[in-house]
Amino acid sequence: MSELDSKCPFHGSAPELSSDAAAEAAAPANSAQPTDSSSSYSLMNPTRRDAIKFLVGGAVVAACPSPIAAMQGSPAPSAGAASSFSSEINKICHMVRDGEGFQIPAPSAQVETVIIGGGPSGMIAAYRMQGRDFLLLEKEPRLGGNAIPEKWNDLWYATGSAYNANENLKGFAMELGMDVPLIQSVDACIYKDQLTPEFWKGGIAKSNYSDAAKKNFDKFFKDMKAMNLDKLTDAEKAKLDAIAFSDLIEPYGPEVKAWFDNFGPNNWGAVTEDTSALIGAEVVDWVGGLEEGRYTWEGGLGRISLVLEAALMKTSKEKLQRNATVIQIEQKGDKVLVTYSQDDKLKTVAAKAAVMACPKFIGKHLIKGIYQIDQEHADAMDEMRYQPYLVVNLCYNSVVYNGSYDTNIPAPCVMTDFVVADWVSQHGNNKETKRPQVLSCYVPRAETQRAALLKDEFCVSLGQKCLDQMDVWFPGSKAKAAEVRVFRRGHPMFLSAPGVTTRVAPKLRKPMGNIFFAHSDTEGGVTEFATALQAADRVTKEVTAYLGKKAARESVRVTVG
Repeated sequence: MSELDSKCPFHGSAPELSSDAAAEAAAPANSAQPTDSSSSYSLMNPTRRDAIKFLVGGAVVAACPSPIAAMQGSPAPSAGAASSFSSEINKICHMVRDGEGFQIPAPSAQVETVIIGGGPSGMIAAYRMQGRDFLLLEKEPRLGGNAIPEKWNDLWYATGSAYNANENLKGFAMELGMDVPLIQSVDACIYKDQLTPEFWKGGIAKSNYSDAAKKNFDKFFKDMKAMNLDKLTDAEKAKLDAIAFSDLIEPYGPEVKAWFDNFGPNNWGAVTEDTSALIGAEVVDWVGGLEEGRYTWEGGLGRISLVLEAALMKTSKEKLQRNATVIQIEQKGDKVLVTYSQDDKLKTVAAKAAVMACPKFIGKHLIKGIYQIDQEHADAMDEMRYQPYLVVNLCYNSVVYNGSYDTNIPAPCVMTDFVVADWVSQHGNNKETKRPQVLSCYVPRAETQRAALLKDEFCVSLGQKCLDQMDVWFPGSKAKAAEVRVFRRGHPMFLSAPGVTTRVAPKLRKPMGNIFFAHSDTEGGVTEFATALQAADRVTKEVTAYLGKKAARESVRVTVG
């Protein structure tokens, strides 16, 4: 391990989060304790002469980091192989994807419900099932999925899942005992290197767009509002959902399209050609900070994950299994057998029900015989597409920008937008400029670039481009930079593609006997914490109803017997 590796807060496996430490996450940033990322490592950019550290972390191939020893006839892995980003681990993941055989052990334990996935929907489902007999299996050392925060120099910053305005999610956070800070900011926009405050709230008229483009933006906004989407029938929504946003937006000119070709990948995983027109038309209700009541925390919505985990640790600590990678789910009689890898050993647990709270690109490879059990469900899973994503956190020794919470940049640009990480506590504080600051740059990539995220130099090059671009917009900012922290994920967002919301998602969330489906991708719409909550609440009701009917049937059999 290099000296830089030994200092990297991302290096190695994360310690188990104690209930006390997680509870502190709800407190102000200066009182909370830092947490570590998993499957991460650091490196120094060799081309920079100044001492800016580049730290690269995240999970790209962690969809199936199974130990080589689990494969039939395979030798035992060398130390550390299961947590590296080596080509050997890619090979194993591809073997899982391609249906290679595993030595499946007999069940060694029984529970009422197994929850596969410890992201927001899995954690919320577990929270709703407190007091019941469940087991949650999460492949990473940390719970939270794509909604986890990190810290630098006592500042929380997000690695994804930045903000929301959903009232149900707000209510859930308050149920957990959290204060809910309001953002109170309309997004800025940078076009051709000129920053325009409050772009969608009168700023367009003051921007450096041409007069023709300004008229097109205005006409687009008015036309989409005039559609009155809330009054459309289900059939009319399905018809709109079936076409591409690019077709809908074509009459408004290239500038409007370029704006949403960057905004889309950041918010729903897709450029306009791959976006549902229904999703695109809805955007005028919330684009650029127009939603009333937007909220977040320093560290983004990942702070909810920390407090939620703390609550679960108090009541269900032994039911939360981290570093537990599920490799097979098999329906057998009235049971569902879930086999997972943990500590280089395979274990199988028998359950009455299973909740798939993981993305469907994983789920379709886990359910044994899915194409024979439910072809329609399997085909729906095959239709889902997922976008790779980088979040580049630029860590500065002093303030670079504090003019708006979020700033959007139309295509082409390396980033789609950047967020002031400590906005909710520091907005309006333009006098104290010597304090450290983190600007979180969102850098979604095309699906064709997923494999490139495995290359350190590719991720560092994007971090370098973000740093350089920020120096163009805010001259001298590069001299203030201390670290660049790049967090990468291979499949964090499903594409809100044509047909997903009204045609595909209803099939995804349909129960498959005693297997039930959560995760935000089952709800359609866009990938967000609020849809994960919606999925968790729905699946909890479904499982509770199923187990109640099953118990009633068993009671009748006992009485008759």
